[in-house]
This record gives sequence, C-alpha cells and structure tokens, in this order.
Amino acid sequence: MVSGASAAQPDIPLRTPDYFRDAADLASTLGSAHAIRVRCNGRQDQYWRQYMADMLSYEAPDRGSLRSSLVDNFNRAYADVSAQYIQCDNKAVEAEARFARHGQEVAERLAMHYFPKKPE
Repeated sequence: MVSGASAAQPDIPLRTPDYFRDAADLASTLGSAHAIRVRCNGRQDQYWRQYMADMLSYEAPDRGSLRSSLVDNFNRAYADVSAQYIQCDNKAVEAEARFARHGQEVAERLAMHYFPKKPE
C-alpha cells in the first residue's frame, strides 16, 4: 500500500521500499522487546506494546495490508523471542536493551522519511 500526499497533508512524501522495510523492522523490534518485558515484568507491563499501538495509529490507522503486515511482524517476533528467552535473566535484560537501541535507530530513520534533513 503506497500512499502519497493527500489534500489535507500535502507535504507527506511517498512511502518508499526503504520506509516499508524500516516500518516492518520497527514492528518486529517492538514485538521482541515486548516479549522480554512481559517475561520479566508480567502481562500487565504493556510498555512496548503501547509503542506499537501508537505506531499503528500514526502509520496505519486503517485496516489494510500495511497494518496487517505490521501486526504480523510484531506478533511473530513476540512469539519467537518468547520461545528464545524462557526466563528473565541478565541475558534477557541485555537483549531488551539491544532491541530498544535498535528500535530507536529505526525510528530515527523513519522520522527522516517525514522530516528529511535539508542540505546546508
């Protein structure tokens, strides 16, 4: 699903393959971090899931292939990491921190999609 600028938002650029790759990567990273957070803090901790909900509300607020793809990436990563980290230990906590750093890098790339740096 490629969306261009609408009449209400004329400055939003077209979504490129790089954008879709980064959006999928961020959804997976959030799912991975969420799995560890839940493993360590219990199901009531929805910290990373809330980030995913926020991402969906901005990037894919309507039903469609983009939203489905992002949700699938989040859920698949959650399941994979839940199976990999069966207990909350230092290794799991370090992995969550790595996922958080990676997610921040990806989010910054996505932000560049909307707010590219202009040459000085």
